[in-house]
Amino acid sequence: MNILKVWRQSWRIAEMRLLFLALLVSVTAVTSVNFFTDRTERSMLQQATKLLGADLTVRSSRPLSKDYLAQAESLGLKQAEMISFNSMVSIDDRLQLSQIKAVSDGFPLRGNIETSLQLDAIGSIDSLGQLKSGQIWAETSLFNALEVQPKVEVRIGRSLFTLDKVLLKTPDQGASVFQFSPQVLMPLADLPATGLLTPGSRARFSYLFAGTDKQVSEMTDWLKPRLATGERLETLSDGPPSIGKALERAQRFLNTAALLSVILAGAAIALTSYSFNRHETHTVAVLKTMGASRRRILFRYLSQLFLTSTAAAILGALLGFAIQATLTYALRDIIGQSLPSPSFMPVITGLLTAWIMVLGFSSPQLVQLVNTAPVQIFQQQSLTSSNSWKLLLATVMSGVFALMFMQTEDLKLTVFIFLGTLAAIVIFWLVASGLLKLLKSLSSNTNNASFRTLANAGPRLKLLIVVFGIGLFSLLLLTALRGDLLERWQNSIPADAPNNFLINIQPEEVKGLTSYLKGKNIDANLFPMIRGRLVAMKGQPVILDNYQDGRDRRLLQREFNLSSTKDLPAANILLDGEWFKGDAPKGFSVEESVMERFALKIGDSMTFDIAGQQVTQDITSTRRVNWDNLTPNFFVLAAPGSMDKLPQTFITSVFVPEGDSKLVPNLVKQYPSVSTIDISAIMTQIKELITKAAFAVQAIFAFTLIAGIVVLLAALQSQKAERRRELAILKTIGASRKQIRNSILVEFLLVGAISGFLAGLFAMIASNVAAYVLFDLEPSINLSLILIGMVSGALLVSIAGYFNLRPLLQVPPAILFQEHNS
Repeated sequence: MNILKVWRQSWRIAEMRLLFLALLVSVTAVTSVNFFTDRTERSMLQQATKLLGADLTVRSSRPLSKDYLAQAESLGLKQAEMISFNSMVSIDDRLQLSQIKAVSDGFPLRGNIETSLQLDAIGSIDSLGQLKSGQIWAETSLFNALEVQPKVEVRIGRSLFTLDKVLLKTPDQGASVFQFSPQVLMPLADLPATGLLTPGSRARFSYLFAGTDKQVSEMTDWLKPRLATGERLETLSDGPPSIGKALERAQRFLNTAALLSVILAGAAIALTSYSFNRHETHTVAVLKTMGASRRRILFRYLSQLFLTSTAAAILGALLGFAIQATLTYALRDIIGQSLPSPSFMPVITGLLTAWIMVLGFSSPQLVQLVNTAPVQIFQQQSLTSSNSWKLLLATVMSGVFALMFMQTEDLKLTVFIFLGTLAAIVIFWLVASGLLKLLKSLSSNTNNASFRTLANAGPRLKLLIVVFGIGLFSLLLLTALRGDLLERWQNSIPADAPNNFLINIQPEEVKGLTSYLKGKNIDANLFPMIRGRLVAMKGQPVILDNYQDGRDRRLLQREFNLSSTKDLPAANILLDGEWFKGDAPKGFSVEESVMERFALKIGDSMTFDIAGQQVTQDITSTRRVNWDNLTPNFFVLAAPGSMDKLPQTFITSVFVPEGDSKLVPNLVKQYPSVSTIDISAIMTQIKELITKAAFAVQAIFAFTLIAGIVVLLAALQSQKAERRRELAILKTIGASRKQIRNSILVEFLLVGAISGFLAGLFAMIASNVAAYVLFDLEPSINLSLILIGMVSGALLVSIAGYFNLRPLLQVPPAILFQEHNS
């Protein structure tokens, strides 16, 4: 069999060309969305890595092997070194414990350093190349603690340094909001002369690397098996929880939008595949009558579908790339930065989308056809399902699920969208079936031609409601994603969100500090903070070797920051158990990720070593923490009063207006033991992520809306062959042009309104479930989605349907029959 010759013959069939068009539009939509989301997502990752100063960091308490630097150089990675430790900075008789960071010239690899020549001056971006030997840059709190101005000489170890500039921002500033000491940058080459780096010093050695995704991945794979005891890798996932949560949420917004374009593509391909298979029913019967084997027939059609889908996928990928490139260039000023070069992955996704969907939606009916006797086909008997058909359908569904997961790499999101779509299809089909029964009942009791026509539409009516319903559902859910959910996320971070942490507040200072802040119109909520190491769970001691996951080990190696409070913090949601009652003497409320990570449940015990005292309490509740708001949040909260006798300090977060540069310095002068942490960099980063996610979803909505309109027209066009026969019969029995036109309008108005109503209802439910389950946002009922769905569905489907069939109203019945049979 000459495959290309058969394919050229099949190309003459209108349904094959329609299938190609639907595939082309679908792949164009999917690839353009994927190209854009891929570049935007990697741009957000790059933006987020600026808070770490690198893409990949290796840290250890001992000097690191120079082989790591050699390997990074061979891979073409940019690299920098940093040695950090705590030491005293002194001038005359004044001392201040500081965090010294001795860094090489390449630091930072991501992000910028911002400095100022004066304490109250506005900062400017600086280069570490300007930090000369014998100079240091330090945060404002060091100047305030030592009561000095820039350009004075201070001592660190055995060396004297000029305290040259005020260090306002560094990429990793705020990565740990519980870093008490002011940060000081010094040249790495000056470190040996200080005499502070001795074998017994508690220094942290770090190598920082930055490069392309491939370079970083290769370096990570090379490093993992070579890491010595005490060495660990750090990536973006080890950064501040607020940034990690915001990035995860932004990625889910983009992935959800991309998945909806896949669903829209599937709706179009399903209808055109259905139309193609129906057209070829009699051809299959003829081939079987002439002796063609089932395998030969199946190969014939599957090869045609494979060639068609491959050609459409390649052309669609090229168009998708061109569309996103044009949009990215046109909106370059809004994006505000150059996006990374596109990867090849969207092309693979486009190919798999075309192959899985066209073969998946066509194969079950083809298998059913080749297993049916020719006489059944010629007599138009119903084709019953078989076990093989059910098995193949299950295989297809698995393939579609795999395709969706490949696109998102997010199992929770994929399961949610997949099951939600299946539920929508089932509900739409059941509603359409019930409507068809109602119409049949009405048609038997009335002479209205429109009702009779609709009642006789049969499977076509149900299929149109399902396909149009799923298409409108995708667009409406994307509308909710673009509007409601993003707006709720943006509103979750108010303009006056805290931008400074005040830590190391002594118990005797709480009353006075609270009064001071109230005098500045700041209502601060102070939380006690107790540092303790988790030493036992469920009555069993914690053995570090039993935990292989890197994050598990890091959580257990470091001290937890515990607190106690009477009321559930505003940024927390109680998931399980009971909050502390007024007379509750003990109990822990634990954040959900810690519960999941260590397989804990309500009633289990946790033991913390706090300043040499072991404190054991049972878990009484589980909380979900909203890290976005950057108020003091804790993995473990204790019952009020249960920690009062343990060593503790207090912590709070406050909003300092941008123009009020005196508030923090004056506060530190009055309360010298209080340390301040400026987290405005993190706030800015989160807001930038929201802005980028909002822009990307807006662009994806435009892609998908255009694709949805074209897919709607393609789906209507796929019904034209059946419509020609139907219109020819109506004209033959004497139906007037007006009656036929009214019948068409009533059908499409009804189909569109019902599809839109169901789509709007389902989109409203799905968006709220998604808000709570996927994005940790508060649900909000938006009934306008139902109204928008009904109106837009009725208008779009009726207008598109009428203009699609309008040319046929003028054609004589004989020509319609001739066109139908050609």
